[in-house]
Amino acid sequence: MSEAPWGQAFTPPPLEVAELAAVAVDAVRQRFGQELDLSSDTLPFLDQLITEHRKVPGGVRHLLAAAAGAYLGETLRRTFGGLWHLDDSPGEPVGWTVRFLSCPLAVRPVALGLEIVTRDPAEEPSLVVAPRVLDALEGALLATAPVSENEYFSFCGRFDALHLVVDTLTELERLAARQEDRPPRMYGDRDPANLI
Repeated sequence: MSEAPWGQAFTPPPLEVAELAAVAVDAVRQRFGQELDLSSDTLPFLDQLITEHRKVPGGVRHLLAAAAGAYLGETLRRTFGGLWHLDDSPGEPVGWTVRFLSCPLAVRPVALGLEIVTRDPAEEPSLVVAPRVLDALEGALLATAPVSENEYFSFCGRFDALHLVVDTLTELERLAARQEDRPPRMYGDRDPANLI
């Protein structure tokens, strides 16, 4: 991989994440001659790559899906602020999570990548949200316009949906902090599933 953007004003991701995401970076460079920079603007290249490789043999497709998921996770972490958690399964990428700093949300990006590529929902939830904010989040999502199946099963579509989720949950935290006369909490180290 050429000069990587992993350390630009951010802490680098765990080595396992960087190595897996590098597979997606290299694949896009080889196919399109484009350098991915961990911004949401580069996600269409992942979507095109996956579209072209959706029917390749299972092992290759699985690797591309996992690599694209790791890339998506790092893009989310850098865009919204978060921490990778690999502690329960460092050797099993599907269990890796990105926990966001500003809100009680964790995402399993490799699981999302596999779901996008196979167009088959994951067995375990790809998003984990604190139970206390679930109803408000569900209401916000129901108020949005429906998306097509192709958009739903795309990295761009998932990024946009997660942008809405992070914004909604962050605003809920700001409102709660204002009502309780306290600063907003930082959540990155906290498992949202355990927050009541």
